[in-house]
Amino acid sequence: MIFKVLTLDEVVQLKDELQHDLPGSAKMFYILCSFLSGLLKGFEVIVDQWPEWTCILLRPESDEAVPSYFRHYYICHTRSVKAFRFFIQRPCVVNWTKPTVFTGVPYDTVPTLQEQSRKHGGQMSSLENRFMYAWTKKELPEQPPLPEGLTLTTLEPKHAAALCERWKNYRPDPALDLYMQVITQRFDSSAIVNEDGDLVAYIGMQFNGAMAMLHVDPQYRGRNLGQIVLADLTRKLLAKGKTAYGLIPTKDTSFIATSSQKLGFTWVPQGSMSWVRFVPKSAFKPMPNYSMTVASKAGAEVNKIDSDGPQQQKSSDEQMVQEQLHLTALPLSCNECSDISSEIPTISCSHMKVGIC
Repeated sequence: MIFKVLTLDEVVQLKDELQHDLPGSAKMFYILCSFLSGLLKGFEVIVDQWPEWTCILLRPESDEAVPSYFRHYYICHTRSVKAFRFFIQRPCVVNWTKPTVFTGVPYDTVPTLQEQSRKHGGQMSSLENRFMYAWTKKELPEQPPLPEGLTLTTLEPKHAAALCERWKNYRPDPALDLYMQVITQRFDSSAIVNEDGDLVAYIGMQFNGAMAMLHVDPQYRGRNLGQIVLADLTRKLLAKGKTAYGLIPTKDTSFIATSSQKLGFTWVPQGSMSWVRFVPKSAFKPMPNYSMTVASKAGAEVNKIDSDGPQQQKSSDEQMVQEQLHLTALPLSCNECSDISSEIPTISCSHMKVGIC
């Protein structure tokens, strides 16, 4: 068997199995919840074998079938790094002629994806590693008091424009507005507004059930608003019996220390994963004598192509691919954006790379 496409009943059975492995399986568990609720139309769920599966992959049935913000996405989960290496190389599992974003890939499988990228004449254009942090305590997190003149509320579709304005400088994408409209309408959130109704702090969710986009307006920092909305959303999720977790860039050491030591979240090793972006040969003009190097950019590891000569101007196809693939994995936060203080030096938010799912 090369792979099996699951029926809806089999997806329900798969989801129930993943529930036993929470919180480590949270990303795929909640992706399947979104799939079953109709929020991921145009995707299909495939496994390496059934019912004794090891690898899971959600992939678009076609580029046109999925929402624009999920075009080219392959959402991955595996119980075995070795099995995933073999699975990803099987014929017809991945369409290597199309640009692809692999989400939820185990760290140890990245070399295999690099090898496959070269084999098919393409390249890995970026690599972003994340740690999973979850609330694993029985008691709820303490809810800090709200400063006078501010109101605790939730994100609404009317806030989508404001969310886009704050994120577009980091990851511009034509589908960003639509994505924000959907997540503010369909998922839990927490927000703080001032007396004029202006949004001054917020945290939202993603299709994979992760808390994301923790942000405090610079004019309102130093008032504990980041911890207020994070605690509020965590309490909401726990009250519904859900896993409260976030995915934090591995290089964001300041916020990692804050979330684990000060706020009380726990690192979930089996939930650590990577986002890998693949660009096929058809989408770029190869440059001679290039080599892959990895550079850290405040919470994201980005593969860059170096050339002995001047960089060639990007083709329109390549530019289109890059724009379409910017929505990859909105992290929980960076320390400065969240305004949750730590004794460890903070990382500047102005250099943070962000994305979706």
